[in-house]
Amino acid sequence: MPGESLTRLRPERGKLSILLAVVLTSVTLFRFVELPTLNWGVLQIFGSPLGFSFGGGVLLTLLVVGLVATGTLSIVQDHPERDSGERPFVFALITPSVGALLVSILLLQASTWPLWLTSLILGGAGIGILVHLSYQAISPRSSAYPGARTLLNVLDYLMGFVLFSLSLGQMGRALITAPSILILSTLLALDLLSASGAPTGRALLFSATIGLLEAELAWILGYWPISTWTAATMLTLGLYVWSGIGYQYLLDRLTQRIVVEFLVISLLMMALVLWIRP
Repeated sequence: MPGESLTRLRPERGKLSILLAVVLTSVTLFRFVELPTLNWGVLQIFGSPLGFSFGGGVLLTLLVVGLVATGTLSIVQDHPERDSGERPFVFALITPSVGALLVSILLLQASTWPLWLTSLILGGAGIGILVHLSYQAISPRSSAYPGARTLLNVLDYLMGFVLFSLSLGQMGRALITAPSILILSTLLALDLLSASGAPTGRALLFSATIGLLEAELAWILGYWPISTWTAATMLTLGLYVWSGIGYQYLLDRLTQRIVVEFLVISLLMMALVLWIRP
């Protein structure tokens, strides 16, 4: 019957609604509950103060990311063509989880009620879109796969840019910002490269290498008198170039022409960014 056919083709709709309801309700409760903050002693390493603080903000971030990750896993496992997927289901959790991290950070930084409410509504819609696209991109056999995968790639770079900006904007030294850039870049690169269908080990190796290169670039940019947005743009550009070249290599389609194209694009974009100096 038509109703049964629609339910079979989109089994994620019911679970996605429940996931968003649980996440938004939990975030709203945290807005009204004040939790104590635990602080551990601060150490000085190479002139950088290092310590650990655990409070409501950290707990909210862990809760939102955990709920979105587990909810996404439950949803993608119901895909009717899940057996034809080219990568493990766990990789489908990356983009929604990164989106949940970004939403939780924006909610914590919202200083007024209108700004917090706007972040909550747009953040909930954004998480829903990311989970839906991850579901559509499970099987290359699906007719929705090309469009969903393309949008996920674009959103990976956009979220990377925003999170790079937020990380660099903390005015911390490279000893603090570089590890966060490394972890974030590795996760985003893993989502981008795993779409090639390459063995998991190779995708992990290439992603970790890209994350290390991004962390080293962030370290260098920390000594350059440029704005946070300029540095974040260069990090995003680096992620694009290295992931693009790595993706083509994993597909055994890397040629000298492709490398030159990526290098030319990166040089032109870098020159444009340095000229504009946002």
